Amino acid sequence: MFQSFNAPMDRVDQGELLSLLSYADPEQVKAFAAEIAEALGTLEVVSKRTALARLPIVGSDGTQETFEAIITEVWLHSTNGADGYGMCIGTDVDHAIAVAVLDLALAADSVGLLTGKIMAFLQAQAEQLAQAE
Repeated sequence: MFQSFNAPMDRVDQGELLSLLSYADPEQVKAFAAEIAEALGTLEVVSKRTALARLPIVGSDGTQETFEAIITEVWLHSTNGADGYGMCIGTDVDHAIAVAVLDLALAADSVGLLTGKIMAFLQAQAEQLAQAE
């Protein structure tokens, strides 16, 4: 399960981004990514696939176990040269694409116009996940 989101408001670790957005409500992530995608120009799907992956889990006592899960991953490329990666557990390609759009937007946002909006969305999603636990 998603643990926490502790990123400063001016940057986010890609691992935290993927973790948070893979646990967040897929419909909210898709809707938000659709808004952001409009500002990114033409996006190309470089690859998308669904695969069986072995994922590690660390228990509350510190023990580590491995489990198998079906994941869907997407790699996007924009005309400005930025790339984005998205992954989610399960087979929802649209959810994985939405995560990739947000990853790409953060990578492409050299002047910070989208970063504040994305960080506010990520923080809201983290708070929703924390309340759900």
